[in-house]
Amino acid sequence: MYKNRFLYALLLPLSFIIHGCTPSASNVEMDAKFVTMGLDYDNLKNIMNAMVQSLMQDPYVQNLKTSEPKILAISDIINDTTQKIDVELLARELARAMRKSGKFRLTMAISRSGGSTDNMIKDARALRDDKEYNQYTTTEAGSLSAPSLSLSGKISQSIHRIGKRKKVDYFIILTLTDIKSGEVIWDDQREVSKMGDAQIW
Repeated sequence: MYKNRFLYALLLPLSFIIHGCTPSASNVEMDAKFVTMGLDYDNLKNIMNAMVQSLMQDPYVQNLKTSEPKILAISDIINDTTQKIDVELLARELARAMRKSGKFRLTMAISRSGGSTDNMIKDARALRDDKEYNQYTTTEAGSLSAPSLSLSGKISQSIHRIGKRKKVDYFIILTLTDIKSGEVIWDDQREVSKMGDAQIW
């Protein structure tokens, strides 16, 4: 009996130590403020909100008719930073706002590095030569809509060391181009600057 009590007294503090060292996680509230040296969710969200406003207030967009929506394709969006950034999520944020305006439509049949294509579009068209499928239900040739506008962009950074501090400037630029004429319809650039201890980044 005394042996069991001694063993219990020995293991109890150990259990607290192990429990205290266990990694933990918690949910982050949407309005919580965290500052990092990289481009975080709040930075990108604020940038895209500003770019959406800029695009929607542009005279070109203002003059477009919802009865004649433009077909948009996502082209190359280059991430020229040391940070891993999902550029497609960035592009789709703007494309989503464009679609909601009723003046644009996004094609998933063609894209470059900034977007992705839906492979089922081509796979379904390959069924035209498959005798196992009712040919009256397959998609006829010439039914795809070619894009008239291209969305491209670039994310870059500039790093400066100031004594024991480090300053990082991020530059985000998006461009909307008329594919037929090659002319820039709209573009916008936003900057984000961070400063912190050089040893932690």
